[in-house]
Parts: sequence; structure tokens; C-alpha cells
Amino acid sequence: MSSDTPPRRTSDGSVVVPMRVYKGITVFSTLVATGLVVFGFFMFDAATRLDNPIREAAVWTVGLTGWTPSVGATNVAFGLLGIGIIVLGAGSYVLGTRFKTAEMIDSERKRDTDHEDSQETYDDG
Repeated sequence: MSSDTPPRRTSDGSVVVPMRVYKGITVFSTLVATGLVVFGFFMFDAATRLDNPIREAAVWTVGLTGWTPSVGATNVAFGLLGIGIIVLGAGSYVLGTRFKTAEMIDSERKRDTDHEDSQETYDDG
């Protein structure tokens, strides 16, 4: 597939793109996913430790409005935020895996054909 060929969808929902685009998508979706998962765990840390700098900054910022959130509400908020960020990171990774190159599709078809041929030989014998 040349670089000027537009992306196309396959029957399984994959998007076939040129190798250069595939490499970029793979690198950046994995990078974003990894960063979001790590940041989600920082949010879990903020939910469980009162001396966490992220938690202290957030409580201080909210305190500027004149309202001080309870410790329990802050724990739940940071825990849910951590879960949401990790799910977002997982979604980023999953979306990145939907892209393939034409060579990958061709090798899958060849592998499936070879597998079917070997099954027929096995069934006959």
C-alpha cells in the first residue's frame, strides 16, 4: 500500500493504512496509553495518602472557593478519577490495535488458508 492510498476498512473492523502511518499510530497510542495508566495510578495514590502533593494541590485549589471537601469525598473523587483515566488509557491502546498494514492482512489470509488446508488433510487422513 503506497502512502497516497487512502485507508480502508476490512470485514473485521480493522483499518488498513500505510506502514508509516501504522508505526506512528502504534507508537503514539502505546505512549498515550502508558502515560494515562501511570497517571491513573498516581490518582489512586492521591486517593489513599493524605500527604500526596497532587491531592494537597487539588484540596488547596478547591479551598480557594471557600468550600473544603471532606476526606471521604476526596478519596472517592480521586479513586474514580484514577479508574476513569486508566479506562481511557486502555481505550487508547485498543483503538491503536485496530490499525493494520496491507502486509499484515495478506499474511493473516495466507495463514488462515494454510490452516484450512491442513485441517482438510487431517480430516481426510
